[in-house]
This record gives sequence, C-alpha cells and structure tokens, in this order.
Amino acid sequence: MDNNSNNPEKQYQKLAQPQKKKKNQRTKLTQEQIEVLDQAFQLFDTDKSGFIDDKELRDAMKALGFEASKAEVAKLIQEIDKDGSGTIDLEEFKQMMQTKMLYEKNVQQELERAFQFFDDNGEGFIDKNKLKKVAADLGEETDDKLIESMISAADLDQDGKVNKDEFLRVMKKMKLI
Repeated sequence: MDNNSNNPEKQYQKLAQPQKKKKNQRTKLTQEQIEVLDQAFQLFDTDKSGFIDDKELRDAMKALGFEASKAEVAKLIQEIDKDGSGTIDLEEFKQMMQTKMLYEKNVQQELERAFQFFDDNGEGFIDKNKLKKVAADLGEETDDKLIESMISAADLDQDGKVNKDEFLRVMKKMKLI
C-alpha cells in the first residue's frame, strides 16, 4: 500500500476494485417489481394527476428504499422530465427507477464479490491477516499501522474483524453505491 496514504477508506476502495460484469446480468425488472413501481406511483400521486412532483418522488423513492436529497431528486427530475413541467409521469418514473434499481443491485453484487475476494476462505470476516494477504497479492506494500487503521475504520463492533455488513457500510459511505 502507498505509505504516504493515511486514509483507510481510500485503501479499501483501492483494494476492492469491482470485477468485470458477467454477461448474463439482468437488465430488466421482473413483472412483480414493475407492479410495485406502478403501485408506488399511484400511492404517491396524491392529487391523481398522473404526474408526481419532486416531493412526491422523494417520498416514493424513500418508500422503495432509496434515500435521496432534495437536490438529488431535483436533478433526477430535470434529467427525465421531457416536457420541462417539473413533474414526471408513470413511464418516466418506471424508467428512472428501473435504472436506479438495476444499478444499485449490480453495485451491491460487485461489493459482495469484493468482500468475497478479501474473505477468500468464506469465514465471513476480514481481519488484519486477510487484508495484508490481499495487499501482498496485489503487489501493494503493507504498513501495519495502515492495515490496523483500515480495520478500525470499518469495525463497528470493535472485535478486530470486519464482517460483510461493516464492509458494505464503509464502501457505501465512500459513495460507491
């Protein structure tokens, strides 16, 4: 690892580069997911106009498990609002959510594969030795202090190991998702 770098989260990012996508990755939502999006749109189209505005979109996204700031929602509407009305219709909503849902699913899968890369024996955690081994396998110089700070930065329960949830939290915090 770069001895000049003292940011443990950046080191995780460097070591956990996503692998190539599989050819058979799904590019469409299931019928059930589409129905859920239809229902969410209808539920949050409170005035039954056939359109939702930024507040309704943010509420719908939150209900579907996607957190977005007001600025992010405004940007999303601007990107997909074809007529410039400041609102989106059902088809625009479904198109946007399909893209978001499939992207996040793919990122989640990539991060889980990255975790498995570190946890090559399937024990369910990354410890100092596993992190050192990955760094060495990648030809990175290791520094015990940096390795320890990387573990410490992610280790919420302070057991000296990073489980999958802790690893995903660090990666999400770095805005990889």
